[in-house]
Amino acid sequence: MIYAEHGTLRYRQINALSWRVASELSRRDPGLYIGLTGDGGSAAHADSLMMTNAGGPDYQARRCGLGFTAGSSGDFQIPWDRALGMRSARAIAIALEESQGIHRPEKSPVTTPRALGYRLMASILELTLGDRQYWSTGEGAGGPLDPESSATRDRLQPWEDTRWTLLRDHEPVATIDNFGSLETKGRLMDLHSRYRELNGRLYPLVLEVFDDLLP
Repeated sequence: MIYAEHGTLRYRQINALSWRVASELSRRDPGLYIGLTGDGGSAAHADSLMMTNAGGPDYQARRCGLGFTAGSSGDFQIPWDRALGMRSARAIAIALEESQGIHRPEKSPVTTPRALGYRLMASILELTLGDRQYWSTGEGAGGPLDPESSATRDRLQPWEDTRWTLLRDHEPVATIDNFGSLETKGRLMDLHSRYRELNGRLYPLVLEVFDDLLP
């Protein structure tokens, strides 16, 4: 098996798909969030995008590893070649859920603020696949970007304190949190509020947020 390497087109494709599937899983189960990898273990070494909640299930997108896994021991696997050939990110999400005995309606529900942030990240990674500049993501600890948000006053769980940075040629250009806020160019945006103002259309939101950064 050939593993993806940072900077390659294959890694870009895998990273974008990882975020897209994470957004579908979070949309279908609002309790799921992307957590910190930590500084050890096989998951960290495989450059995993890790999804969990307080009581499970656990999902991983092992971007420099074998593919998607489900279950605390990673017993169910979808290799990258298979995942990249599946009909949609939703189909992957459903397969991961069903491997754990979870059966939800096929149609995904309305986007939550958290899932919207993940969808936005997936979309910008997809739009920049062919850019000569290298677009990637980084993780870090941190609570809500908006100190006045309801999430600050009524926190969900302390382990959800994760922020994700969008990088262009390794330079940060935007940060999202687990509560639907985005910070870019010194400006803070409530993504879900703007998404509703745009009648629930994702790509106009992506273009608005990243208009001067897109290739």
